[in-house]
Amino acid sequence: MGDHKLEYGRILDYRDELLRSNPGSTCVVKLSEETFEGGKKQFVGFYICFDAIKKSYLAGCRPCIGLDGYFLKGVCKGQLLVAVCKDGNNQMLPLAWAVVEIENQHTWRWFVSILKADLELGDGTNLTMITDMQKGLQNAISDILPNFEHRMCARHILANWSKKWRGIERRNCFWRCARSTYEWELKKNLNEMKNLGSNIVDELLYYNIERWSKVYFNTYCKSDSVDNNMAECFNNWILAARQKTIITMLEEIRVKMMNRIAQLRQFGNTWITEFSPMAMKVLEENTERSMKCTIFWNGEFGFEVKQGMGSTEVKIWWTSIGKLAPVELGC
Repeated sequence: MGDHKLEYGRILDYRDELLRSNPGSTCVVKLSEETFEGGKKQFVGFYICFDAIKKSYLAGCRPCIGLDGYFLKGVCKGQLLVAVCKDGNNQMLPLAWAVVEIENQHTWRWFVSILKADLELGDGTNLTMITDMQKGLQNAISDILPNFEHRMCARHILANWSKKWRGIERRNCFWRCARSTYEWELKKNLNEMKNLGSNIVDELLYYNIERWSKVYFNTYCKSDSVDNNMAECFNNWILAARQKTIITMLEEIRVKMMNRIAQLRQFGNTWITEFSPMAMKVLEENTERSMKCTIFWNGEFGFEVKQGMGSTEVKIWWTSIGKLAPVELGC
């Protein structure tokens, strides 16, 4: 179409067509409460989540969702709010998106409240959400999903922190802190950072470290992501579409999603095991790394694992479902 006035005038028709051709999907057009001349209402937002995507998330995706917002570049300015997760092969899976006039606490609350119902998120228990530093987003999520785990994108924290603290050595030390697995490892990296500038650590800890360092992440969602790259990937994927008028943009995103789902189905038929290729790759890499470790039994349930000059004490017990569960105790 390409005519922005005509497209906004047909937005309700487009919503109805999406619902007709995609049963079970959620397509919500929000209009202003105020009525203008001629009985017209002002467009406020358009939320889309297709049924196939809902089923994909509920059937096999880890409960780790990235949220982000992008500026629209077309004639009518606005923003696109998105929710993205990773599929079973650790690849980007867009869940829902919405066009809104502005990104603020009110629009995020509207978006997250519909997303909560679509993906059956409950009160946020065992759910992890990764965000950048959007205005009002944290409060909006906390109101709707009070028990969720909130992670902040380490790349955005680095971008803000490194405006003053520049240099490759400082950057590398930051990433060692973000990717630290144990508290002693994090303390070691923070102590090393103290040598790189006066008050450098204090200014880094201005950003709540429990939100961006792997040490403090819960393990339920089975994701150790310290950044929001999956949302950034979606942004790059739809870069050209963001410059178009609203229905043209949304239709281009829909077609891209339709093609992607079809391609992923075909790709799944090529798997030679019940596990995804990416999962097998990670398993093989960790198996190879484990060959460099030496294990010593130190008690009824305890083991000491040594690698190089370092060692870690591990306690293992049987869970109620008959599987071994390790917990790191010290070093």
